[in-house]
Amino acid sequence: MNTTVSHELLFDYFAGRVTALQRETIADWLRDPANEETFYRCLDEWERRKPQYIADLTAALPTYRAFLEQTPPGTVAATAEPPPTAVPFQAIRRSWFSRSGLIAASVALALLAGGWLLRDHLLYQTIQTAYGETRSLQLADGSTVVLNANSSLRVPRFGFGKAIWGEKSRHVQLTGEANFAVVHTPDDQRFVVHTAKGLDVVVLGTEFTVFARPRETKVVLAKGKVLVNYPTSARRTEQLTLKPGDVVALDSGGRLKRATTPKPRDYAAWQRHEFIFNNTSLREVGQLLTDNYGLQVRILGDELARQTITGSFHAENADELLQAISDVLGINVVRHDQQVVLNDNNA
Repeated sequence: MNTTVSHELLFDYFAGRVTALQRETIADWLRDPANEETFYRCLDEWERRKPQYIADLTAALPTYRAFLEQTPPGTVAATAEPPPTAVPFQAIRRSWFSRSGLIAASVALALLAGGWLLRDHLLYQTIQTAYGETRSLQLADGSTVVLNANSSLRVPRFGFGKAIWGEKSRHVQLTGEANFAVVHTPDDQRFVVHTAKGLDVVVLGTEFTVFARPRETKVVLAKGKVLVNYPTSARRTEQLTLKPGDVVALDSGGRLKRATTPKPRDYAAWQRHEFIFNNTSLREVGQLLTDNYGLQVRILGDELARQTITGSFHAENADELLQAISDVLGINVVRHDQQVVLNDNNA
């Protein structure tokens, strides 16, 4: 159903001033995922206009500590009428924790977890690509990002590039692989790409590629200068400055390797549906097919798995890439759904 929902109606909905029919209209409207962004933007605007109560913990904690220090354990403040039955303090405490306390704690934890999850969905947007899909997007600051297949980028819905805790910066979280072209801002805002393994890329304005998958995290700088923050075995964070052509990789064991390449943009050739191999083993090619297309690749024989391939290949999909590999190496490729078997024709 094609339904139009105005901002005024959404504001009334947040304030609890809508009818049952209007509530159903909004529910139908929200079934279209394209309307989620508008919904959350209106919610943020409404909450800014009508802020809810926020406890002043900074002021309350000293008061509460003073109360605890002045009130001996086990004492109860005097009342005008004493309680009809005296109950030992220990019994009260044990009863509260065994029944009411556990119930209250469970409810509080459930509300806290639910509120935190809603907060995360409200504040951040996640852009994802499927297997075999690449996607180009422009961020609020004008920077462009091209996501490779089977990747995701988490970005703030609001305030991107605005002052947060006194610092103006742009933060995103990457899982998978992406190429970034970051614009320089007049006030020199940092642009930070976070990865799951604790390796962060800090830039001002430059072009680079980040690969962040379970087996390895890699940064390749094509233009400009970036800082790479990475964890060490001593549980410290070290910083490394990269120049164009530098390649830094952090393996699954936390070991950092640094190399150089004369053609850093080759690492982002997948944007053009090109795959550039340079003495790349067939085992590594099989891992690429898994990462980008979700294929489960089985290579018959260690000798075949160690065989290398060099060259540039254009492939719009997995089948075209498999055909190119088969032609160049002279091997047999059998695919059934997401299962692929590679074997030597001469075997």
